[in-house]
Amino acid sequence: MDDNSARFTRLKDEDARLTELRSLDLLDTCQEEHFDRYTRLVSQVFNAPIAVISLIDENRQWLKSSIGMESREISLEHSFCVHALEHGYLEVSDTLTNDFFRHHKAVTSYPHIRFYAGVVLYGPGGHAIGTLCISDTHPRSLNEVERSWLIAFGNIVEEQIHLTSQLLKVRHQASRINQRDTRTGLPDETLFGETLENLIQLAQIESYHLVVLHLRMNNLDEISRLYGRENRNAILKCLTDRLTSPDIGILAVGNMDIDRFGAVVSIYSLRDLFGVIKPIINKLNAAIDLNGLTIRPNIDVGISVSPEDGISPDDLLERARAALKGPKTYESIHIFTHRTEKCALRRHRVEQRLESALLGSKLQQHYQPLVLADGSGVMGFEALARWQDKSLGTVSPGEFVPIAEKNSRLSRLLTDWSLGCVCEKAHRWPIKPSDPPLKLSINIPANQFYQRNFVGHILQTLEEHDLAPQRLTLELTEESLLTDIDSAVLTMRKLRDCGISLALDDFGTGYSSLNYLKRLPVDVLKIDKSFIDDLPHGTKAVNLVSGIIRIAHGLGLEVVAEGVECEAQQTVLYELGCDVLQGYLFSRPVDAERALAFLTTWPKGSHPAAI
Repeated sequence: MDDNSARFTRLKDEDARLTELRSLDLLDTCQEEHFDRYTRLVSQVFNAPIAVISLIDENRQWLKSSIGMESREISLEHSFCVHALEHGYLEVSDTLTNDFFRHHKAVTSYPHIRFYAGVVLYGPGGHAIGTLCISDTHPRSLNEVERSWLIAFGNIVEEQIHLTSQLLKVRHQASRINQRDTRTGLPDETLFGETLENLIQLAQIESYHLVVLHLRMNNLDEISRLYGRENRNAILKCLTDRLTSPDIGILAVGNMDIDRFGAVVSIYSLRDLFGVIKPIINKLNAAIDLNGLTIRPNIDVGISVSPEDGISPDDLLERARAALKGPKTYESIHIFTHRTEKCALRRHRVEQRLESALLGSKLQQHYQPLVLADGSGVMGFEALARWQDKSLGTVSPGEFVPIAEKNSRLSRLLTDWSLGCVCEKAHRWPIKPSDPPLKLSINIPANQFYQRNFVGHILQTLEEHDLAPQRLTLELTEESLLTDIDSAVLTMRKLRDCGISLALDDFGTGYSSLNYLKRLPVDVLKIDKSFIDDLPHGTKAVNLVSGIIRIAHGLGLEVVAEGVECEAQQTVLYELGCDVLQGYLFSRPVDAERALAFLTTWPKGSHPAAI
């Protein structure tokens, strides 16, 4: 590939590529001498200060072995190797003379690359999984002989990867002899299915229902990335112990995948379903203390019931799995219905079309005003995404946002799109010099907040749009911060030190621990709409909201009430000392033009009068 053709696009077979990459089970493993010896040798042969064997994951470049690099993980924005994947070989003699690479982040900042040469490594199935590369901080070029040497070294590393993969398959086949998962010791899916078949026959004789649970741990990837494989496996073992505890009432447990378990319980009446399942979920989601760390699993469960949903193990297992793709019936519980099958199909279509919609700017940003409680002014807007698709019709945020949050690439695209829209619109809205900064807020999903380059990415976007950090508020949910409270606090402090405001969204719907609230360096607490709905007539609701406001003010936080829909609610919230209100009383989320009109006319015209 020559210097001027370096343009990376997502590979057509990206899903298959990632599947093969992850099947090798090399990501996030320890350094190994049989890989390190090749990077040392390559560095010496080519007199290169940097030599790397790396794997290209969905949103990162992970370094299996390296010379001259401080970190074991690089974001794709800082990666040269990602550009080599579709070409087999990439060489850039002098990055500063290359129209594309001279602006690359790895050139303009650490490690300040001037020369790069990388050969692509392929997995056993023929998909590009990573690279062997060398780079330098000075320009240079390889001759034909040197280039052939680098490609030959790449072939050797590739063979080592294949050998490692074959060894893993042998180990897997050996573990199948006992049909037990090597991490947890639980029966695998095949043995679990055989046990389920026997339980179904017994249930038919005894005339009771069997409930099949498909349990999914949503934050296992985050735990693995933050704490490593060893702690990840310890968490899985702890969950296994909880599932097999004699007091939990489970008839059979199996391991369905690295982040999924299967379980079976019996009930005599369908009315007992939630009463039996909820204690199991509560026990599994309880915090785990591990080597001085407090880690809280995040587990959802899909449920099918025999005989209503089927009488064969395959049907019940598949329908419990499919239930997870449908809406939650109760908190973390998803129950299979035939409507769920339709939901699963639509969910798949939404996920397929969302990426192109984000890349093609097919979504719209709407804005809902944040009004001072006395009605005297507008202090900001919350930005909310809207999507009208030609094929799918209107797709609500409640439908596509959760889908995006479960896919790291979609989540990143949605966050980048939201932030870009906010930065662009902020300059168009007039602010008097005497007015405080008009703040614009966006919601940040958990899997983006925990990205290592998150703070830098936010600041760079603000700088590119010449927007002061004081204009931006990031809204985070309680649940998203509990995966790793210590890491969350560090990231939040960095953001606040730069002038960015932080809001705790939907307060009261999560764990709402005052311990956590005291630790979190937030500026704003947003009371969830469910607490506002019973105002002003619900005495308990008034007392509860009053208590939340007093506690928040005692911690120095500004309080926003969400879902304000009538003037009576505005009056009581103002009397209770709430600072800012948001809701249909003032405006539904509207497009930028109507939001600007609202801003320039408030509190005149037909808006509710100031108190």
